[in-house]
Amino acid sequence: MINNLYFKSILKMLKLLSTIIFLMLSQQLYSQGRDGNIAVNLKKNEENRVYYSNEVGVKARLPNGEIGWEKYLLTHSRYPKMPKKDKAIGRIFLSFVIEKDGKITDAVITRGLNIRCDEEALRLLRSSGNWVAATLKSKKVRSKGNISIAFGLD
Repeated sequence: MINNLYFKSILKMLKLLSTIIFLMLSQQLYSQGRDGNIAVNLKKNEENRVYYSNEVGVKARLPNGEIGWEKYLLTHSRYPKMPKKDKAIGRIFLSFVIEKDGKITDAVITRGLNIRCDEEALRLLRSSGNWVAATLKSKKVRSKGNISIAFGLD
């Protein structure tokens, strides 16, 4: 009986402590002015927002366009060495973010073939150099990019 009361009191204290911590953390997110209005800083979030291609005025692109991308793939891609039974033919789909300065970040495989081909596709994308960033109202913005790379046997 004493143990049961002891655990109930500890449980109440933990609930109270978690409520206090929650309130303290939420106070950091929102600040209330003297006039009673709640102010939320959305400008910082807008600067880091990643736009989709249909939301921007001018889409992000490689400096030499699609023809330059195809030439780059022809000269820099190499099919990974692997046993014949593991070789695959197909396309790898990648998703990534083009930063305001044109650098590629957050590159991920959305649909791959196998681990070695996926790694090669990521290497090709990351080493492709800087892109021309997307613009919205004449201002450079971060944007989402999607691309596919085809792999086949010679």
